[in-house]
Amino acid sequence: MQLYIFGYGSLMNLKSRKKTLPGNRAVLPTQLSGFQRKINALVDGYLFLNIVPAKGNVEGVLIPVTLAELEVFKTREPGYERVDVTEKIKAGVKGKVYAFIAPDVEYPEKKIPRSYLLTCTRGMDEVTRNRWFQETLINNPIEEDVEKPVYEFNA
Repeated sequence: MQLYIFGYGSLMNLKSRKKTLPGNRAVLPTQLSGFQRKINALVDGYLFLNIVPAKGNVEGVLIPVTLAELEVFKTREPGYERVDVTEKIKAGVKGKVYAFIAPDVEYPEKKIPRSYLLTCTRGMDEVTRNRWFQETLINNPIEEDVEKPVYEFNA
């Protein structure tokens, strides 16, 4: 059975994705229904992108993976739980689709690395990038870390 990861943040960025999955594999643009992007996933003292239940859709990509590659993502996505979202994917695919989702908890004292935001949105045209920011719940300050990125998969 084919396995997929639904990438909705840094995994949409090819260079960032290649840091975990070398090579140029084809991805399929799609939407996940019943969720919204929210930056509240706490990892190593900083906040990163999450998805939380909500009305609406999250744009992302389906990344085909093997079972072994799926396991590798446990290391890339600490603090996230692997959740079967197959039934919520708009693109009809055969196989299982997983998303990495963190608990929906607020951390008002934590910051979001600018390097991470740039990695998530790099390569988007201006209209898409503006829509991405409008549709993403961002409630915390940004840490200006572009000179010395704290995000390990910065690209």
